[in-house]
Order: sequence, then C-alpha cells, then structure tokens
Amino acid sequence: MRLLLTGLPIPSHLLPVLVPLARAAREAGHEAAIATGGAMAAEVERLGVPVVVLPDVLAPGELGRRPELVDPALLRQLRQWRPEVSGPLEVPLFHDTMTAEFAANVVGAGWRPDVIVRETNAFGGLVAAEVLGVPSAVVDIAPLLPSLVPGLAGRLDAVRRGFGLAPSGVATDRLTAGLVPEPWYPDGLRTPGHRYYRVPEPAVTPAADGPVVLAAFGSNVRSLLAADSRLAAITVEALGSLGVRAVVALGGDDAVASWTGPRPDNVELAGFVPQRALLAAVDVFVTHAGFGSARESLSAGVPMVAVPLFADQPANAGRIRELGVGIEVDAAGLTAEGLAAAVERVLGDPAYRSAALGFRGDIAELPPITDFVRLLED
Repeated sequence: MRLLLTGLPIPSHLLPVLVPLARAAREAGHEAAIATGGAMAAEVERLGVPVVVLPDVLAPGELGRRPELVDPALLRQLRQWRPEVSGPLEVPLFHDTMTAEFAANVVGAGWRPDVIVRETNAFGGLVAAEVLGVPSAVVDIAPLLPSLVPGLAGRLDAVRRGFGLAPSGVATDRLTAGLVPEPWYPDGLRTPGHRYYRVPEPAVTPAADGPVVLAAFGSNVRSLLAADSRLAAITVEALGSLGVRAVVALGGDDAVASWTGPRPDNVELAGFVPQRALLAAVDVFVTHAGFGSARESLSAGVPMVAVPLFADQPANAGRIRELGVGIEVDAAGLTAEGLAAAVERVLGDPAYRSAALGFRGDIAELPPITDFVRLLED
C-alpha cells in the first residue's frame, strides 16, 4: 500500500498523530509519506518520515509572502488583538484558494498513492483523492471544525468544479479516525465510518512536589497577540494569588527572557513545556481549548479552565463545559480575579476531576491510532 498523509504545515497538525501513523505504516511494510508545506519538512524528516513538499502550502508565519490570501481587515485586527479586551479572534476556518492550491500540489507532486489520509483541516487532501480516484480517510484532529464552516458543502463543490469534478454536496472520506471517545461528538457529527482510537501518551510518574496548575495557550497564540496584550500577565497574576504551585508557558524562551510582568514565587515561567508529561502531575489545566490540548488533558484525566481564543476553540470550550470536564471563561473582560476564581472552582469541586478521570478511562480502552493502518489496508 502506498499511503499519503496530508496536513497543514503546523506542528500540532502533524506531529502528534500523522507522524506516528506514517511510521506505523512504514514499519508494517508499506510506503508512506506526509505531504505538507516546506516549513515542516525538516522536522518531519528528522522523525523518520519522508515528506512530499507542497510548494504553495504555507505555514501561518509565511502568509506575509502572499498577502493577497489574507483579509486586510483580519490583518488590521491582528495588529491590535488583545483577547482580554475584544475576546476570541475570528479567523477563516476554510480558505477556498488555499484548499484548491493544496489539492493541485498533491495531484501534481508525482507521488501516486493508493490511499490518502488527511487531517481534518486539510480539505485539499480530500479533493486531491477525488481527482486521483483513490479512497480517502480523515484523522479527526478538529472534530467540531467542519460544522463551524458556513456553507462548507457548497464551497467544497466549488473547489471540485475547478478540477472538473461533479459536485457531491458532502465530504466523501470513507473512514474517520476519531481521537477521543464517541461522547465528545455531539449528535449529528458521528458517521457510520467513524472509528475511535487513542494517541499513545508517554508513561510518566507524577512528581510528589510537581505543579498542580499548568497554563498554556498553544504554540500559535503569542505570534498573534498585540504587543500590549495582558493575557499572560493576567494568567500569572491569577495563579500567583492562589495557594498552588503553577507553571505558565509563555510560548518561547525569548518571551521568558524579555518578561517584565509579575513573578510570584509560586509560579514558574517557561517558554515551551513538555505538556503531555506535565499533565500527569497537575490538578487543573488552564488552556485555550485547542483540540490537541483538550485531548491531552482528558487523556491525563485533568479537568480544564478553558479560555478559548480563536478557530474551533470556543466550540471545544463549550464541549468541555457540556461534558462537565471543566469550565469555560470568556476571554473578553478577563481579569486575574476572575481567572483565579475559575481555577479555585475547578480545584474545589471533585465532580470536574471525576468526569475527566472517566474520560481518561474511556480513552485508555481505545486501540492505539497506529491500529488504523490495519483498517486502511482493508
């Protein structure tokens, strides 16, 4: 089997799931490669997976090379975005031109697959599979995202028409590999082709004196914030006011070196952190509610305080609240006092921890995502 996995050139879209899946396929004797933008090629190849470089597929930090792809109003908003003032940032969840270019790059790459597996955001992989006449499957790294794209079916059909394909009105992936148990999916988002897997997590023994609260807002947030945003300072102040040990990830070593905000004794400031390992030692996770972070928190049985910032994060935060595995806090108007109260609420109510531990148990019973290779073979 020749297996091509397709994903946007963003670490969280490729490294946790697509890379181990590609490696498992190769270990099973199949040809497997990942098709993505050049920004992630070296990192993926370092992990032992060949890369098919898609020249027109850009990482978020590369969009300045093609300003025509970005809404000028969004660029103006980015220069002044302070989520603690204006709330979550509205970013496009589907881009017609970039989807068409992604598909064209895959089709023109000269790497003819038997099967294409895409991550949820890589709609161009779906269209490419249809152009090449091969089946496709999706690894669902953003389960709620498709339901948030207005007119998704029609927009996909417009891309299809550009390749001479008949409109189908729906996504036509044959299989979906969910990465959390079925209850995460609201009614209407489960399909007959759904299967559920777990992403293997490292075995970690919690340290007796480890932190009890971790705060991290993902790898992309810092590059989007206005210079005068107080999101990080509010978080540090909030945790500094509590009788807990805490770690706050600021999003880069340079951010720690240039930090001029509060430095309470009970809060350790870090650039990036080994998040999956630390989650084994904490009691509450303050998070932007990116799906990868939410999944890792549930895998560790850790309840969350979700402060959603953009993309599908508000929907994920709502799901966290609905399932009782944490609470949602509005970014707009966020204060240290309000965030501290939210953390105290989750720490003080064992129901949140119990619900998160229940999810952890359900996740542990799922087969590993590497088993998805067997289904692809069939």
